[in-house]
Amino acid sequence: MVIFSYRLLGSSILPLYLISTIVIGWASRRELTRSNDFLNASRSLPLWIVVAAFLATNCGALEIVGLSAVAAQYGVQAFHFYWVGAIPGMIFFAGFMIPVYMRSGVHSLPEYLERRFDARVRLINSWLTLAMGTALSGIGLYAMAEVLHVVYGWRFTTGALLAAGIVMVYVLLGGLRATIYNEVLQLLVIVLGLLPLMRGAAGIHRFAAHLPGTKGHLWLSLHPVCPAASMDQFGVFVGLGFVLSFSYWCTDFVLVQRTLTARTVTGGRLVPLLAGFGKLGFSLLVVIPSLGAAALLGHRMPAAFDETLPALMDGSYGPVLLGLGMTALLASLMSGLASNVTAFSAVWTEEIYRNIVRPGETEKHYIHIGRISVLGALALSLATSYVAFSFHDLMEYVQLIFSLFSAPFFAVFLMGVFTRRATSKGGVAGLFSGVAVAFVHHGLVAAGRLRYGSLMSANFYVAIYAFAVALAVGLIFSRPADRKEDAQLKSLVYRRGDPDESMQPSPTWWLLACLLLAACGVLNFYWR
Repeated sequence: MVIFSYRLLGSSILPLYLISTIVIGWASRRELTRSNDFLNASRSLPLWIVVAAFLATNCGALEIVGLSAVAAQYGVQAFHFYWVGAIPGMIFFAGFMIPVYMRSGVHSLPEYLERRFDARVRLINSWLTLAMGTALSGIGLYAMAEVLHVVYGWRFTTGALLAAGIVMVYVLLGGLRATIYNEVLQLLVIVLGLLPLMRGAAGIHRFAAHLPGTKGHLWLSLHPVCPAASMDQFGVFVGLGFVLSFSYWCTDFVLVQRTLTARTVTGGRLVPLLAGFGKLGFSLLVVIPSLGAAALLGHRMPAAFDETLPALMDGSYGPVLLGLGMTALLASLMSGLASNVTAFSAVWTEEIYRNIVRPGETEKHYIHIGRISVLGALALSLATSYVAFSFHDLMEYVQLIFSLFSAPFFAVFLMGVFTRRATSKGGVAGLFSGVAVAFVHHGLVAAGRLRYGSLMSANFYVAIYAFAVALAVGLIFSRPADRKEDAQLKSLVYRRGDPDESMQPSPTWWLLACLLLAACGVLNFYWR
């Protein structure tokens, strides 16, 4: 009888959570009067909500399932994706990018690109964002299939349709506002669902001590420059720590969109820093249990690395905790899916449909189109989720996508923010050349013409090459005659010593940034 009641309680957690997400979507529906309310919710939310949503957005399927797989495959090297691949980029985003975004008064990254360059660059970025969002949104559905397969034996289509259906309902009801408030709930559920795995944290030294080679140390066992190794210091520091990290944190549509919902520049600038402390906590919560997965599971250790975390939960949780853990994983997957779906809807409706297909329509019409595009995004997500099956783990897939699209765009973006020299022709030339180099390089890797120690290492190096080519070509093609006047670039280019007080970091910002960097440095030294 007691066992039955525990099972009943555990099985009821997920339905209650799903009902809560729909209720939140319905409650958010009342506040939608303009298309911006549905698609962007700019300058409308309190700081604590924005911080929680910013963190939850990044802690979706990629974070929970993907990095637990990296920990199982590469050992403590998974910490690089937090302490090198996240914290420095978040601080740079908070210190330099957010003031430019918010002072310029834009509602989105594509709008900034049009004002800084022209409509062509905005349109190209919009199409690239749609392509990236489509590829990334399939990750949540794929990861959900892995979770439900390991624990419940469900078929892929069943789990994918369940997740897509729930996300569809609350996004259609409340748009981005509903997505953000649901992300706050999802963050709480994720933390509660993962915390019990830390009960074995006392044995992490024993687990780490038995990890061979590069799996047991962050830096000491890595060669300075060795593409033939699974990872090397140059690839991690430059490819991951600078190009991929900074491009993700500074130009990702979803993250920028979340930050711009803050009401003030000062508040927006604190969002990545406050979320950064949460990232440090998540690094321990996700990586440490997976380091000991092989020792804890033994013969039950799954062959697919992406199944590591659900296998750990299935092997160590009782009925109630398993229900909570599965709800946490599903919450993380739906968080990532909803973020990419709402981003797709916003980009398609605002950047392409409103500007090119049907300008001058009513706000009600654009909200209607936004809802239709949500359905299209979910359909594309189902299709692209099958692509993830060809990769060993989700992070390899994600880093591949970012190296193809984000790295060259980041070079163009940096030119626009930090130099007055950059022009539209230079931006277009740099973007296309960088993407072309990335595709050619990955094609040679796939064909076996170029060899690396791992696909992850190949992703790091191709990101470096694509960034360097895009930056060089962009500067070369930026002719002086095509440059905009200084008056046109006001509030669009970062200026050191800007007299505007909103551009200057507050003492609180400096304190948080220093504490975050110090904590990151201590962790890198401890696990070196």
